[in-house]
This record gives sequence, C-alpha cells and structure tokens, in this order.
Amino acid sequence: MPGLIITFPILVLISILCALPRLKIYHRRQAAARDLGCLPPTYAQQRDPIFGLDVVLRLLEALRNGRRNVSFGAIFQKYGHTFQINSWGGNKIFTIEPKNLQAVLATDFASWGVEPLRLFAFEPFVGKGIMCCDGTFWEHSRALIKPTFTKTQIADLHLSAFEAHVQRLIQSIPGDGTTVDLQPLFARMALDSSTEFIFGEAVGALDPDSISNTAREFLGAYNHGQMVVGRRFQLPHWNILTQDRRFLDSCKAAQAFVEKYITNARMDPQNATPEKSKVERFILVHELLKRTKDVKDVRNQLLNIFLPAHEATGVALTNVFFQLARNPSVYAKLRKEIHASGGDQVPWTFERLKSLRYLQHVISETFRINPSIGTTIRIALRDTTLPTGGGSGESKGPMYVNKGDLVTFSLYALHRRKDLFGPDADKFRPERWETLRPPQWSYMPFGGGPRVCPGQNLALTEVAYSLVKILQAFGAIENRDPVVEFVEVYKLTTDSKNGAKVAFVR
Repeated sequence: MPGLIITFPILVLISILCALPRLKIYHRRQAAARDLGCLPPTYAQQRDPIFGLDVVLRLLEALRNGRRNVSFGAIFQKYGHTFQINSWGGNKIFTIEPKNLQAVLATDFASWGVEPLRLFAFEPFVGKGIMCCDGTFWEHSRALIKPTFTKTQIADLHLSAFEAHVQRLIQSIPGDGTTVDLQPLFARMALDSSTEFIFGEAVGALDPDSISNTAREFLGAYNHGQMVVGRRFQLPHWNILTQDRRFLDSCKAAQAFVEKYITNARMDPQNATPEKSKVERFILVHELLKRTKDVKDVRNQLLNIFLPAHEATGVALTNVFFQLARNPSVYAKLRKEIHASGGDQVPWTFERLKSLRYLQHVISETFRINPSIGTTIRIALRDTTLPTGGGSGESKGPMYVNKGDLVTFSLYALHRRKDLFGPDADKFRPERWETLRPPQWSYMPFGGGPRVCPGQNLALTEVAYSLVKILQAFGAIENRDPVVEFVEVYKLTTDSKNGAKVAFVR
C-alpha cells in the first residue's frame, strides 16, 4: 500500500507532463485558427465520437451492398458540401467544394500528401514510385514519367499498335443478337494493350490459348497482390494481417516478371537509338531506360504505372457501354456522327477523335456520372487551412486543418451536384455538354494539379478509338441486364458489379 500511495502521485505527474505538450499544441492551433478567421466545421452525427466505428460500419455495409458512392452522396445531402467526423482520435474531413479541391491538389499542394497513407500498403508490391510517394522522390518519379505521355507519341506511335487489340476484341463479340458481357473482354483488351505499351509485348489475354505460362503466372501473382494491397490500404491499423506468404511470393513473382523485360530492353538495340524516326513503336520501358539506368527504379516505376493503366480503359469502356445499352438513342446518334465523319477514309488520330463532339460528350458524361475513381484521399503534412467549410448555413468561412487530418473528396457526389451540372445531374444525358461549362475544379475524372493522371490522354484516346471501331462494326445495341441501375464493386477503381451485358446486331 505505501508503494501504491507513492506511485499514484507519480503517475498523475507523468500524465500531466505528457499532456502538457498536447495542450500547448491545442492552444497554439486554436490561436492560429482565430488569427486566420477560421470557423468550426459542421460535424456529422456519430454514436462513437472517438474512433468513428459507427461511420466505418455504415460505409462497410454500403460497400457490401454496392452503394459506397451512393452513400457518400446521401451524407453530403444531409450535412452539406463539407463536414467532419472524428476517426481514430483524429479528424476526417469530407468535401465536394471545388475551392477546397483546388487548394489541396494545387494551390496548397505542399501541405498535402499521400505517402503516409499509401506507402505501407503499396511498397511491398510495387515499390516506391509515383503512386505512393511525396516530396523529392515523387518529383523524381514525375520527371521520369511525364515526358513519355505526350499527345504526339500517343497519336503517332501507340494508336497504330492499339488497332490490332481492338480488332481482336471485335472478333470476340457476337453480332447475331447473342448476349455478351463486355466487361471481361474490355479487361482483357486493356491488359494486352497496357502490357504491350509498358513492356513491349502483349500477354495475349484476348486469346487465352496463346498466353504463355510465365504471363499467366504473372497475372495470377499481380491480381492477388493487387487484392491484398486494397485490403492493406483499407485496414492500415491491422495491415499485419495481410502480410502472408502468398502475398510476399506474389510480390516477388510480379517484380521478377518486370525485371525480365527490363533486362531484355537493355539488350535491345532500339533502346540505344535516340532518334525518334528510327523507333517503330512506343515502349515505355525503353523510354525510361533512356532517362535512368537504375533497374530497381525503372521496375518500381513500371509497376506503379501498370497498377492503374491495366484497368483504366477497361473500366471506362464497361461504364460507357453500360450507359449506351440503356440509352439506344444515344448509340444511334453517336453512330451517325462517326459515319458522317468519313469513316476510315482518313486515318484516326488523337486530334481527329477529339474533333467528334458528340463522341467527346458521351465520354465526358460517362466519366461524370460513373467516375472510375469515386473517392480520393489526402493527408495534411502540416497544419494548414481549407478555403471554405467552416461555419454553418450561408456564412461559410475557412476551416483549420491539423497535421495528420485526412480529407476525402467524393468525385461521385461532386459530379452530381445539381447546382453545378443541372437539375437532372443524376441522369445520363450527353447533350448537356453542348452548353455546359463546369466551373474549374468541379469536373476532374483524372484528378488535378501536379498529381493529375499523366496517362489521361492515352486513356481517353483508347476509349474514343474503341468506341469508334465498335460502333462502326455493330448497327444497334440492346440491354440484356435485368438490373437497370449501376451496382458498384469497389477495388482500387469503382467497377460495375454486373458488368455490361448487351446484345449487338450488325
């Protein structure tokens, strides 16, 4: 007992000493918020105000029911365009205010990052690269990759190679009214295209009989690794549970596969030829080796790029045809525009595809209503502010953000704001783009600011070209999916759970 009497005051003293630095930081932040004119944010109702487990459980339930993005839209309707919750003892901010997106992604870019959120999940699989790093290493990655994604390279080199994959795709689609799910076909085409673009050799996914055992093993390893990365990203506090032997073996197999192509590229005479006129086609691994000889760096950058690249076009095309099947008049109108443009009498280029206005409207409307990336998250790397979201009602002011706070943007909810996109913002209507000029930072399917997707022109070109060739081949489309609404399945992208079940007639 005497020992306990002596120990208790000491424990109290230690607790006070530990709390003092936190109290000082709290008062400093309160004073800074007052000086900057910041107002307290709107808080969402929570049963668990410390860990936010009730909010987490609601989101997990929405995820299971294929309504994750829809649930975000409903929460924004209830609490406004910016609100905050307590999560794991910290703050988590949700916003669909264009001014806040502009601040986080561009004007206050240095105050926000992704590395503390992503690196632990991504690094065992794809290493350090453009997807998961901040600061000087991200700048290095961006400088290495960005020059390879120019309009000229896409139009002059990639599109000619992409043609063969589209033709194989069309040959796999029945034109006699038979029901077909386009989703797996688009995924295989995108996989073939991306592996040829990145590594110089397509894996042959559209022709399963020709795919090599090595490529098949790589795809199995990569698919498992990507699934585990998704789990690690969603459950950072328990990521040790996903560090199993199969995951580690998948990481090694995927990395070894890419290293093989790097070795081949270093021995390829084409890689040593700097003159563009002597390069017959564009291969990303060759381009990166012209800028660095660090094999590990090239391997990691390629894996970082392959992570989004092998899905982007397939997911986008699935979403486009999901909508076209439910809007056959749009299909007919688009086919008429393609026919009137002169067909294949003139070569299809990046600029020619951009000139087909209704084609671009259909693509823009699909990315608006079904963005491939429904939400994106950033973490505050230092104390900072958001331009709006503080206060209540109409008197909105800036809000203070602590270092370590998270901000989540729902592009799904942003793109469906009726004050920005019209009273029918929940409806698929490409014609809105004939007069619509969205305010800056309100329509951003590929992100914005320095971290804007470097391959967006490549993805848009592939989607547009695929649409042109498929609509040239098939005269009409019918929906064969008994479920009319879009049901989500969330991976690193937001996919259609029911695919795109349609029927074509020539």
